Amino acid sequence: MYHIANDKRCRNSAELIYKGLLACMKKKEFDRITVSDLQKESSVARTTFYRSFDNISDILYWKCDSCFYDVLVNGNEKNFPGEYELIQHYFAYWMKHSDILEMLIKINRQDIIYAYHMKNAEILEKRFGEVKGLPPQHKEYFMAIRTGFTISILTAWLKNGRREKPDEIYGIIQEQIRILAENSCICC
Repeated sequence: MYHIANDKRCRNSAELIYKGLLACMKKKEFDRITVSDLQKESSVARTTFYRSFDNISDILYWKCDSCFYDVLVNGNEKNFPGEYELIQHYFAYWMKHSDILEMLIKINRQDIIYAYHMKNAEILEKRFGEVKGLPPQHKEYFMAIRTGFTISILTAWLKNGRREKPDEIYGIIQEQIRILAENSCICC
């Protein structure tokens, strides 16, 4: 688990450790990176590392959680009249902050992306309210489908070299929803 105090110095140290991890990943596979490697790359003391993180994987959890919180909270503060503007904001954010997602995909840890998107997705529910006609017992399924859909789009976009701009992603999403609606089989 990560333990980042909510002060600037602690957040800066965590960010230095994260950047050290990015540098280490250019030289070694993730599971071969040690705390000593991170210490050398980040210039952050070993005690500072262990004050913030229990292990190296915790850096990934922290950064992913921080990014999803940031994109959804900052999105929550803006006035989005509809889904189009929200998607624009969402993908514009990831265009600038894709390194954590790319790292998680590289080491096959999309489960972390999913978990923190689900954790922070409640922010969107508070912003846009509950879905009309959705029974309360189906809320978890609705969130899982939306999150899985969003994570799959992010993953495909990253694997394809981030070529599409946010408005093009929106068009692709609309096209796929139309195709799904026109076909009776959702598994095709």
